[in-house]
Amino acid sequence: MVLKIRQKTFMLAMSLALSLLALAASEQVYGQRNSDITRRELRNFDRFLDVHPEIDADLQKDPTLVNNQQYLDAHPALRDFLAKHPGVREELKETPRYFMLRERRFERHGGDITRQELRNFDRFLDAHPEIAEDLRKNPKLIDDQNYLANHPALNDFLAKHPGVRKEVAENPRLFMRRERRFERHERIKRTAKRST
Repeated sequence: MVLKIRQKTFMLAMSLALSLLALAASEQVYGQRNSDITRRELRNFDRFLDVHPEIDADLQKDPTLVNNQQYLDAHPALRDFLAKHPGVREELKETPRYFMLRERRFERHGGDITRQELRNFDRFLDAHPEIAEDLRKNPKLIDDQNYLANHPALNDFLAKHPGVRKEVAENPRLFMRRERRFERHERIKRTAKRST
C-alpha cells in the first residue's frame, strides 16, 4: 500500500516536472508571454499582413526581423505601419515570436471577422434560404465562379461587401461556422424578447 502511494507521488512529481520543463521550453521558443497584447493590435496587424503577404511570410519564418533595421528599411510599408501603431511595435519588439504566434491564432480563429460583417451576411442568407442551404453544405461554393454566375444576388452582395468577400475567401468554412453561431445567438435574443 505504501509502495503504491510512493509510486503515485513519484508519478505526480514527474508529471509536474515535465510540465514545468515544457512551459520553460515554450517560453524560450516564444519569448516571455505578454498579456499586454490587445485584440485591436492583433486585428490591425492581421489586416496589415493580409495586404502584405510577402512580409507575412518573412515574419512567420523569422519574427525577429521586426527588430532588424535593414529589413525595415527594405520594407517601408512595415516601417510606416509600426510607426503609426506604437502598441504593435512595442509588443513585437518585446516578444516577436509570441506576438506572431498570437497573430496566427487570431487569423486561424477568424478574429478579424466583425459582427457587422456577420450581421450583413446573416441578413442576406435569411433573405436567400436556398443559397444559405447550399453554403451550409459546401462553404467553398462562395468562391466558385460558376456558382456565383448562377446566383447573381450573392455575387452582387459580395461586390457590395468586400469585407465579407475577403473574410470568406480566407477561410470559407470558418466564416460559415461563425455565421451559424451568430444566427443561433440572434435567434435566442429574438426568442427572449418575445417571451418578456
